[in-house]
Amino acid sequence: MHYLVPRSLLAVLAAAVVGTACAAPDTAAAPEPAAGGPFPVTVEHAYGTTEIPREPVRVLTLGLSDQDPLLALGVAPVAVYPWYGDYESATWPWARDELGDARPTVLAGGVRNEAEPPLEEIASLAPDLILSLYNGTTEEQYRQLSAIAPTVVPDREFLDFTITWQEATRATGEALGREDEALALVDRLEQRFADAAAANPGFAGQQVVVGERFEPGRSVVRSGNDVRARFFADLGFETPTEIGGVTPDEFGEIVVSDELMGELSRDLLVWNVGFDPEQRAVVEASPVYPTLPVVQAGRVLWIEDPVVSGAFSWGTVLSLDYALEQLVPRVAETVTR
Repeated sequence: MHYLVPRSLLAVLAAAVVGTACAAPDTAAAPEPAAGGPFPVTVEHAYGTTEIPREPVRVLTLGLSDQDPLLALGVAPVAVYPWYGDYESATWPWARDELGDARPTVLAGGVRNEAEPPLEEIASLAPDLILSLYNGTTEEQYRQLSAIAPTVVPDREFLDFTITWQEATRATGEALGREDEALALVDRLEQRFADAAAANPGFAGQQVVVGERFEPGRSVVRSGNDVRARFFADLGFETPTEIGGVTPDEFGEIVVSDELMGELSRDLLVWNVGFDPEQRAVVEASPVYPTLPVVQAGRVLWIEDPVVSGAFSWGTVLSLDYALEQLVPRVAETVTR
């Protein structure tokens, strides 16, 4: 799977010493969680069930975007796992208001530099809940994490890094004993997508290609269960099932060599390059690119702003509000050319 940065997440956990996972960190400063209400809560997931005995107050997020649904539900994480983007507390602008004055620990490492998440640091933070939803946690890693605190991973139907924003929000709410609040957030954002689609009936049935560049000589087209493809699908667009005979892998990626760049022409071509704006010049320098009918028609949308690109790529209950606000008017303008 291609990320905005190289992949490396949680590989160290399987080799970590059990004694670290079982260590008893100092919890004197931790507030006493509340009992009663909906608790204990039992969450079903790919590796069985997790019982959460009390309302969590020290939630640690390991999924790359898991802090967003947590913040949307009014809970600031005690620690977050960094993805990309150089923002304080690994919190992007669209979530700053929800974070407020909280300053969660940013765990060492992160996929930005291929470091591995430190079990000792995780244990020392004394979490009472670990969320690992937008992630690729193995069963062995789940057992290691569960030795530290109750850990929630996605249902088995979701492959690595493919959980939908709806399910990530719902699962977070379930673990917090706030599932009704979570479902209300889902309903509200789904309505925003429905309203945008209704206001732009010309989106319906249009084929869109969402492309990104990570290495010379080829592009990655987002399709199927990828968050970027789902953004456009929820607006009424269709994403291709193949490009020049190349079909999506299990992550919804179609890897297309530059020799097949001519196959990218559809009704709308979107280039998501905000994480590396220099890629625009690379794409436009291809001798094939200016010959594409979609390019000649001017129906190309470049997502170059880092924050807009980030909101689009994170695809969370918080970021998608901002992505809709910023992108829908530009999409509407582009498809009518």
